[in-house]
Amino acid sequence: MALPSAIVEEGVSTVFSYISTKVEDKASRADTIARLEIALSRLDIALEKTGRIPTTYISLLRSRKVLKRVYMEGIELLNKHKPQDENDGHVVVRSSSYLQRIVDRAANFSISSLVGLGKEKKLSSSVAQKFERYADWAEKFVAEVESGCPLRHDTFRYPFLKHLLEGKSLRCQIVKNPSHSLSLDLQPVIVEGRGVEVKLSYEYNDLRKLEERFFINLWLRISEDTDIIGMSIKCIQRLTSQFKLVAESAIGELTLLPNLQDTFHSYSYDLPFSSIIKEINGRFTDLFRPYPICCNGNSCGTLANKSSIEIPEPVILVKFGCCISAPKNSLRNAPLSLTGFFLPHFPWYSNEEIRIEYGGKQENRSGGSVQQLEEIARSDALDYLVHEPEPTDYTLSWVSTHGYAAVTLKAMPRPSRRVSKRKR
Repeated sequence: MALPSAIVEEGVSTVFSYISTKVEDKASRADTIARLEIALSRLDIALEKTGRIPTTYISLLRSRKVLKRVYMEGIELLNKHKPQDENDGHVVVRSSSYLQRIVDRAANFSISSLVGLGKEKKLSSSVAQKFERYADWAEKFVAEVESGCPLRHDTFRYPFLKHLLEGKSLRCQIVKNPSHSLSLDLQPVIVEGRGVEVKLSYEYNDLRKLEERFFINLWLRISEDTDIIGMSIKCIQRLTSQFKLVAESAIGELTLLPNLQDTFHSYSYDLPFSSIIKEINGRFTDLFRPYPICCNGNSCGTLANKSSIEIPEPVILVKFGCCISAPKNSLRNAPLSLTGFFLPHFPWYSNEEIRIEYGGKQENRSGGSVQQLEEIARSDALDYLVHEPEPTDYTLSWVSTHGYAAVTLKAMPRPSRRVSKRKR
């Protein structure tokens, strides 16, 4: 009977050993999951803190992007390995639809190389340790962002830049007489991971001279030393020289505005309207330049190489509009309306081509450049519009893998003649 007893004893020992191993494995797994949760919580705190601080250094924006990608991989790993009944939802999913869209898009990145995970994305103690090291780095990163905050500085190129970096909107309106006025509107957009971006709207009106009316909208990333007025003037000068526009008066008035600090008035929208404005502006800048650190140090990507306008790298969008005189000896004595868009970082097209639309017709030309678009606008478009008896328009657009430009020329109605009646 000794042999059966030994067999039973060995079997019981094996069972207890198996159970003990399973318990230890489960405890070890629970410990690894807890370590990962704590590391991700530290990463989330760092991202939340730095998301509220205006950041102007490109290197810090790039580092934050890496941390965001690491955080997203950690969330994916945790959701995969944490039992459903334990997934209490403390993993951060922000309520803002805009931030949620950023999270969703970040999740599509292939980021396994950042933490060294294979295709199976196994969870182990070494993997948790790597996330802990990133969490340590994140805490140092917060200190770097805080020390690099532009609001800590005492000097700014323009005094009003400090207000913009604080998130305050500014407006300047000058009315010289009933027919002559100008306005400058500056709206900052502080969005997580993008730094501080400003929507600039400048309008110069002279009702006596329609050809001198001019408006320009710029969206650009700023820092404490950004020459925001200088960039605006440079863009206007490039545009007016290419399209033969008259804007000396508009440029002259804009040049004087930085010296008129007292003319700027801070304003803010009431809640919840301010949140809606921020959401809309954030969506547009994210659409026009999805990767905010692209082209840093490389001018302006494809658009800069294909155009003589030379838009500065921080600029996200340029929109302008004005009236121009019809060519001499034409059938039309009414001015023409000109509007244009330049998106130097727009990346959504897979090829390059010029598209032309006029009189119900559409024409596509493979390849091309912004320079050709400018030439067509000055020649073919003008020639077509001045010979059309009825008001119509002529639209040109250039698309590429990195950059978009569009110009629309519109023939305005001829002014009606007044018939004077003699008094009898």
